[in-house]
Amino acid sequence: MTESRKTLAQVAKQLDIGEEQVLAAIRLASSGPVGTAPAISTPMLEELMRAVRTETDRHGLPGGARIFGVTSGKGGVGKTSLTVNLATELAAAGHRTLLVDLDLGLSNAHILAGLKPQQTLSDYLDGTAKLADLIVDGPHGVKLIAGGSGIQEMANLDDRGRLEIIGAISELRPFCDVILLDTGAGVSSSVTDFLAVCDHTIVVTTSNFAAIADAYGIIKIVCQEGYDKPIHVVVNRVKSPTEGEQVYAKLKGCTERFLSLNLNWLGLLPEDHSVEGAVLQRLPFCEAFPASTVTRYLKKIVSTLESYLPALHARTS
Repeated sequence: MTESRKTLAQVAKQLDIGEEQVLAAIRLASSGPVGTAPAISTPMLEELMRAVRTETDRHGLPGGARIFGVTSGKGGVGKTSLTVNLATELAAAGHRTLLVDLDLGLSNAHILAGLKPQQTLSDYLDGTAKLADLIVDGPHGVKLIAGGSGIQEMANLDDRGRLEIIGAISELRPFCDVILLDTGAGVSSSVTDFLAVCDHTIVVTTSNFAAIADAYGIIKIVCQEGYDKPIHVVVNRVKSPTEGEQVYAKLKGCTERFLSLNLNWLGLLPEDHSVEGAVLQRLPFCEAFPASTVTRYLKKIVSTLESYLPALHARTS
């Protein structure tokens, strides 16, 4: 981040509003559905977006839940399946868990969770739904917000839309212990802007060479944009633990050599027919096949994630 970028506080002062109201001001000052011109100027929107990126790179979003962004350089590596099952297991363990599907335009986390949301982030952004209307209950009380599927405006969401979603996440953070953001694959602003607000980023890959190269690509880009919080790796669909460890070693070697980044090992998931069977049942695999090998490895990942969360007794005491 360059020194010339204004902080969120400076932009708030320029707008003559409090820092906490910057994102709300965008919502109030904007008019019309997603894709139409906002009521405030485009340069000001761009300034706000830069300020939010700068501030979240430094401090994250204020108060409450830990936010984990789950991403991948390449599509088809099992990112959404992992996110849905992590959310389900964390909720089962007693953590107030929210999953936000930010694979905008191609949202399908609700399908893997066996849910049928009536309203999505698309409805929220066009003003036809309130934030509370989007939240649906999933297995073990996990909360889910769907992103909308087959909607071109969501796939091409502009700065204003992304700011509104970031503001919505900020509003919900005090009421959760953990928020999982299922981002899209790739390196667009619709991925990197959401990762900027996360306390942790989880990169999902497989042993496929292209998937490994693309995983390194997303790590490189978020680091170049100033992200300095923990980045973890999950290697999916491995034939053996050794295969997963070798993939991690390759990525870690590259990030240490070229990015001076200490990449964290979060775990692996084995190739398991239970995953496809669960998809056919429209259930998380940890629900459909709780005794499966893949569920056993998932629980190890969840146990590691819990080490980054406030102790449950601290919240309930």
